Amino acid sequence: MIVCEFPLRGAGGEPISFARTVHSHGCARLPPASVEIDPLVYRRSLRLEGRVVEVATREVGGKLVAQAHRRLSRRSVENARATIARMFRLDEDLSAFYARIAGDARLAWAAQGAGRILASPSVFEDVVKTICTTNCSWSATIRMTQACVDLGGGAFPEAALLAKTPAPWYRDVARMGYRGPYVRAIANDVAGGRLDLESLLPSAQRADEDVEAALLALPGIGPYGAAHVMQLLGRHRHLVLDSWTRPKYRRLTGMKQAADSTMRRAFGRYGEYAGLAFWLYLTRDWMDREERVLPDDAK
Repeated sequence: MIVCEFPLRGAGGEPISFARTVHSHGCARLPPASVEIDPLVYRRSLRLEGRVVEVATREVGGKLVAQAHRRLSRRSVENARATIARMFRLDEDLSAFYARIAGDARLAWAAQGAGRILASPSVFEDVVKTICTTNCSWSATIRMTQACVDLGGGAFPEAALLAKTPAPWYRDVARMGYRGPYVRAIANDVAGGRLDLESLLPSAQRADEDVEAALLALPGIGPYGAAHVMQLLGRHRHLVLDSWTRPKYRRLTGMKQAADSTMRRAFGRYGEYAGLAFWLYLTRDWMDREERVLPDDAK
């Protein structure tokens, strides 16, 4: 059944590229999500009223169309609609950013609908997955997130389930290493009502500085993790600087060395969109190449 349809237009009337959003970053493809290339379909398992439902999204006639293989209740449809709108950040207004880059030789291409960073259904999931990308190979990130999805019965587990899961599971099944106690501690605080990660969403009207401080206060989240989660929240001021972005920047610019401060200065003129401009500059070739496949180590 068709769950919902959305016009591929942002809050400011600007175009949204379905393909660029699906391919916006590597974490968008982590379990329980998958991507089919030709034709492009983004599949994602959602937990709706206690049931795990796979929803397939695709572009049809200038619209984002989401379908499920089973009939859903009206409440499940409403929940799925709200979740998909959040994931694709349909309420985000990038028109000011597009106006800023209209005459920009290196970024004008993005004004055709790039720049939305595909998010998870919850901030909690994005935080956990971000922790699972730190100081490890991409294959290890996939292993950890797949273990979480298996624990959740095919969908990403809610905080309450991760909170009550014994420590040996984190060590021996998910093999999270030092990340396990961090993830478990965050899950305990969310489940216990001491931490409200969903309050970090832009609709809450919190300043970027407050959101960054809240993220940095979480166990396992440092400057990279905070910048990464903020991009997923639609807060684009900070550059995501890690073991992939730094060398990619040097490769594109031909610089043998580039300090973090150098990269921040280079994109400072984009203001609140500095981090987004940096990310788009680094990832333009992800879809310039015909294979449309992200690098295995790209986060």
